[in-house]
Amino acid sequence: MSARQAITLVALREIRERVHSRVFLVSTLLMLVLVGGSTALNGALSRKPTYRVAVVAPAPTGLRAALQRASKPLDARVRLQVVTARAGRQQLKAKKVDAVLLLSADRIAFRANIDPKLAAVADAAVRAVRRHLPAAPELTAVTIERPTSKASDAEVLAAMLGASMLLATIAVYGQWVLTGVVEEKANRVVELILSTVRPRHLMAGKVIGIGLLGLAQVALVGGLAAVLLGAGVFGAPASLGGSVALVVPWFALGFALYAVAYAAAGAMASRAQDANSAGALVTYTLIGAFFLGYVALTVDPSSTLSQLLSVFPLTAPFVLPARSALVGVPLWEHALAVVLVLAAVYGLNRLAGRIYGAGLLRAGPRLDLRTALRLARQP
Repeated sequence: MSARQAITLVALREIRERVHSRVFLVSTLLMLVLVGGSTALNGALSRKPTYRVAVVAPAPTGLRAALQRASKPLDARVRLQVVTARAGRQQLKAKKVDAVLLLSADRIAFRANIDPKLAAVADAAVRAVRRHLPAAPELTAVTIERPTSKASDAEVLAAMLGASMLLATIAVYGQWVLTGVVEEKANRVVELILSTVRPRHLMAGKVIGIGLLGLAQVALVGGLAAVLLGAGVFGAPASLGGSVALVVPWFALGFALYAVAYAAAGAMASRAQDANSAGALVTYTLIGAFFLGYVALTVDPSSTLSQLLSVFPLTAPFVLPARSALVGVPLWEHALAVVLVLAAVYGLNRLAGRIYGAGLLRAGPRLDLRTALRLARQP
């Protein structure tokens, strides 16, 4: 039997055993319900946005009513006040108004970032009150301060939820790999399997089979979230859907990295009771990588530390998709992170494969890491 055939048979076996399990079905349904339920909750709890607009005197007749009519399609409201040019600038700097209309210059001024929806509402309203003119000029949107790149609340929420979903799914499916190896070893089933399949092929098939199930689940849930974002169901830019979609490939890379470590940890344990303690180091590393990335992104997603964590293999699956949603990541960083993670997966796979093969048929007390590494170095 060739290596490809052996790996395929083991992977298909894992998929058949796991896909009908109650844990897989319930977890998939729960994730879909959470995404769909958050959509309904968002619609139920969302309030009508209120735009605070100031217009430099004199204000044309009917502007207030025109603004209200123009904002109706957005299900928003507009509060209008008439001010002097100096007062309008001061209120804009103090964030007491969202925009100031300077109709004499055909401009709408924002503080640091232009709100395209409000700019469109204001332009439509001004055109309506100037309909008697031969050609009403379009309002030009300007800012009085340098634009900021600070992420919106929706982008922060999506980034953190995406990273949290990655942590949860990698941990769950990694535990499946761990417990599956320990159960087969304790039941002596592995002795029959190894009569026809090599240890490294058995490990690869188990990781690939369970990983494909996890990837399908993450793709289903992430795809639903991306579709809802693209359709504008959530109050977030449609471009955020692309960042959410990054969760899917990075789940595959992150799972491949951590699952082989879980498989090796399972081979070091002899009984089901030892499974959790055997995989503790991998679990602590996984959780530590997540929280280190979370802290770095919370403090400053553009910092040098965040950039380094975006390409460091242990943290890249959590940090890079989140940074992409928050501040954007250049293509070369994506490429570098993928190359480094793949290199780490290859190196860890070779080491874990030797530990897996050395400990799989070993009975007695649980192997410690030093002994497992010593056995792995033996020819």
